[in-house]
Amino acid sequence: MAEAKVFPMNAFVSVLRGDTADQTQLDMLAYITQADSVDADVAPVAQALSKAWIYEQEPGLTSYAEGDIAKLGNQVKIEALPEGEAVRAKAVLDILAGLKEEKAALQAEVEKLNAEKAELAAKISPLEAKVKTIDAQNAAGEQKVTVASGKLDDMTKKLNDLMAEVDKVKSQGVVVAGVAGDGAAADAGDAQSTGPEVGGEPEADFGLGGDAFGGDSW
Repeated sequence: MAEAKVFPMNAFVSVLRGDTADQTQLDMLAYITQADSVDADVAPVAQALSKAWIYEQEPGLTSYAEGDIAKLGNQVKIEALPEGEAVRAKAVLDILAGLKEEKAALQAEVEKLNAEKAELAAKISPLEAKVKTIDAQNAAGEQKVTVASGKLDDMTKKLNDLMAEVDKVKSQGVVVAGVAGDGAAADAGDAQSTGPEVGGEPEADFGLGGDAFGGDSW
């Protein structure tokens, strides 16, 4: 066991009350627990271990009022934890110290990730604006394509209707009948040119051949 050590009474009372530890209290806790050092983060656990040891050595202190303890003097001599107890206490405090380091490392990693996130957001923001512009342009282009497709469909329908009319005319033979009609008209013209002339002096035989009023029989 380590040799007893003297500490100020106010530090001793503060440890028993569980007050926020100052440097004097931290030194006192480190001595009692035989830890290499005690910081403010693990001080509450070190205080609990130290109080248990103090009350075990001086059970009468549990019945003392705070003012009565302060009247015991300006200083107090305290013994450290026995070696076995000190080893266990130190192990607990080491675990807490390790957790503290892990927490600090995680916080540093979080800060790093937040910085990277902010950097990525700064890079992504202009790209998102470009994407919105491209989407708007694509929407306008799609609208134009839709209008053009509608016009093309309308033109195709009209063309199909026209071709249907052409096919209908061909199937009815209107063009052939017209050509045949022209030939018949020409024949009729020829027939008229060879027939009796209308108007002028009548022929003597009235077109019957010979003189109808001539001869002995008339």
